[in-house]
Amino acid sequence: MSDAGDLDDLVAYVARSSGLHPSQARRIVDDVLSYMAESPQDFVRRRHAALLKLGRRNDEIYRRIAEELVQRRFPSPPWSIRQIRRIIYG
Repeated sequence: MSDAGDLDDLVAYVARSSGLHPSQARRIVDDVLSYMAESPQDFVRRRHAALLKLGRRNDEIYRRIAEELVQRRFPSPPWSIRQIRRIIYG
């Protein structure tokens, strides 16, 4: 995700503080940035699929996703169950 020169200070810090090789630290930083850049809509779709695989029912899934959305690092405004359902099914 990051270009060759950006975030070098963060990568160096992660490598120093964790004992990882700089290339491993770079991969971790890139993975975290990708995760944090996920749009709320992509998050809803991903969580819905994951919770379905765990055998959860949609009514439980919708409530849980609504709770999780407001806890994200850059949260979206509160979404209704209907809005969440429309993201998943269109």
